[in-house]
Parts: sequence; C-alpha cells; structure tokens
Amino acid sequence: MPVFLVTLGVWYFISGSGLNHWHGNQCTPIIDGGPSATGFRLRGREFGCTIDEESYRISIQKWLRKRDVNAAPLEGMYLGDIADYPWISTYLAKAAIQSPEWDLKGGNHSGNSHGLIESFLLDEPFRHRLDAPFVNTPYTVHRVSVEKVLIDDASRVLDQYEPGFGQVPFGGLLWVEFAERQPK
Repeated sequence: MPVFLVTLGVWYFISGSGLNHWHGNQCTPIIDGGPSATGFRLRGREFGCTIDEESYRISIQKWLRKRDVNAAPLEGMYLGDIADYPWISTYLAKAAIQSPEWDLKGGNHSGNSHGLIESFLLDEPFRHRLDAPFVNTPYTVHRVSVEKVLIDDASRVLDQYEPGFGQVPFGGLLWVEFAERQPK
C-alpha cells in the first residue's frame, strides 16, 4: 500500500474522523487547508464514500469555526468529482434535462457545455445550497468552474428514466470561488 495512503488513513483516525462517521456509503468529509492556505479541499473518495448535503454543510461549518481568526482570507474550495456528491450530481442531471439549451445527445446546442453546466450550478436556488455553510461568514459562493465533465445515459443517473432517454452530465471536477459577503 502506498505510504501516502497509510499516512492519510492514520491522520483520518487520529483526527477523530474514524469509521463511526460512515453511514452506508456516506461519510463525513475530510477538509484539507492550513492557516496560510487561501483555499481548502473536501475529500471523501479516498475512503470509498459519497458526501451528502448535510455532511457537506456541517463539515465546512465546523472547519470554519475551528479556523484561526488570523488565517489567510479564503478565495475558494475544491470539491473534487461532482459524482462524489449525489445531491449535486442529481441536481445537475435534472437541470440538464429541464434546460432547452442542453442537447440530450450529450452536450450544449451552442457547443459550450462547460459554461452551461457552470450556469446550472450557479442558478440562484442551487447556489444557495452550495453557499449554505458560509451564510454567517465573510464568504459567499461567487463562481464555479468545472472540467473533465462526465456524461452518461439519464437512466444510469436518475432512476425515473428509461435507457436511451438521453445523455446528461453527472460528474466532473468542481472548483468554487468565493467573494466577500455583502451585509444585508
């Protein structure tokens, strides 16, 4: 077994994030980001799990509360593969199906699939879901960026569709950029 996996596993258990946090195939993510870092990363795939919306929200809120007040201001976070977040993956697939701009042959009618997918994730109701852990902080979700988008038959992503319905996005690498939260 590679040394970094052993080290990561030991750190995982020492940090108090042991197997007691696993719920079926879901677990509490590990957050990587030191005080001098301007970003952080959520990790769960290394442990064979997915991250539900509540774990996403609670884990980030706990991490932010523990973060030193003198730490560097945050500029963004890296979530990794959207497919590791079933709530994001499902939303993305449904948004594509509902969008007249998405071609069920597997892309955007105008040819800018990444831009369209990013716009789905920044639609106001969903942006609020991504932003939920940051509500009482100086940060707000401002922009997202995706790459290496994964597309598959809707029936393999959403239970209610028959094979051959059409191709939808369900995964890809996701970065989130923050802006300063404006007082209300």
